[in-house]
Amino acid sequence: MTTYKTVQFDQYEKMFDLANYAFNKEKTVSREKKFNKLCAISDCYGAFKENTLLSQLIVRPMEVYLHGQSFKMGGVGSVASYPENRGGGDIAKLMTHSLEKMHEKGQTLSYLAPFSYSFYRRYGYEQCFDELHYTIDVSELPKMKKTNGIIRRVRWEEAKLTLKEIYEKRYATSVGPLKRSEWDWEFLMLSREESSIAMYYDENGLAQGYLMYSFKGQTVGTFVLQEMVYLTQSAFKESWNFVSSHKASFHTFLYKAGAHEKIAYLFDNPRVKQELVPYMMARIVTFEDFLLAYPFKEQANKTFYLEVEDERVHWNAGVWKVELFLTTRKVTRLTDKEEVPQGSLLSGTIQSWTQVFMNYRTIEELAFFDRIQGEAQLVRDLSRRIPAGTPVLFDYF
Repeated sequence: MTTYKTVQFDQYEKMFDLANYAFNKEKTVSREKKFNKLCAISDCYGAFKENTLLSQLIVRPMEVYLHGQSFKMGGVGSVASYPENRGGGDIAKLMTHSLEKMHEKGQTLSYLAPFSYSFYRRYGYEQCFDELHYTIDVSELPKMKKTNGIIRRVRWEEAKLTLKEIYEKRYATSVGPLKRSEWDWEFLMLSREESSIAMYYDENGLAQGYLMYSFKGQTVGTFVLQEMVYLTQSAFKESWNFVSSHKASFHTFLYKAGAHEKIAYLFDNPRVKQELVPYMMARIVTFEDFLLAYPFKEQANKTFYLEVEDERVHWNAGVWKVELFLTTRKVTRLTDKEEVPQGSLLSGTIQSWTQVFMNYRTIEELAFFDRIQGEAQLVRDLSRRIPAGTPVLFDYF
């Protein structure tokens, strides 16, 4: 008989062995140290037959920004089974179990990096993040006007407080990025142990931007720009001047940017190679709690009736009466669909509602493709109350 339970500290080695086997990774001391560090702060769930671990997943507790609000989020990772146990239903049970636990812990949202988008749609997840990959030949590097500031390489230990401050200033009002805790920053840098950091300082000596980059372990002759964060135009310009200063050493420059970073028009040659790459998925774990915290735009009083189809969990499915007032709101689950006034219902799956409120797609677009059903005027009314934005995420788990 298979049992599903929380994995304890003394069994982390079994999880590490399974993860390495399933993902065909080399077992190293540094990788095991990083894995154990992750398990220690996460909720680890496993499927066991007697004392043998068959399948597993990890939920890392995090917070994310959404239009200036902070939401608890469960980041799902290390979803794995031994090959001989795949297809037996263990992962399905662990996914459902993890959603129940996230619901209990108040983790309103959940993200994951899919090996298969169709597979995780079964559990209510949907594509919500893209990356924009720039592949820039050395001859195409931008030439920016020199600023009065300076940029210099810094060590992580001396610069971490400043990096965190710049990141928060840039992304606290964005859609979906991680609200990086001290632990998140340390784990990120453990993952980027071969990365270098450069900081931009303005003419007054104030840090206004940074970039993380690497050229170790990559294709020979490739400079990889992992993260560029800037608060001013000067920081943007000088960061690119710094990148361009490496042109004698590299023939290709790769920049993995957020989907919002459509900056090629600022280059002398905007015809650089650009590739929009589907990235991570998300789902609303608890619809009621999410709506109660969501920063709707203040408008005149309005009541919406939102129907949610969620095949995986019972607490979301049904019709929700959402009463929006100027400064407050009330969310009530209706016991009878007949209570909804004629022509007042907007319907969609939990996946579609997640895309709407995460700004991955507008409600008008989803209504056009019949992912959201309802009267056109209702669609427009709700759209006016959703803040504009583009989902961005720079972390992987």
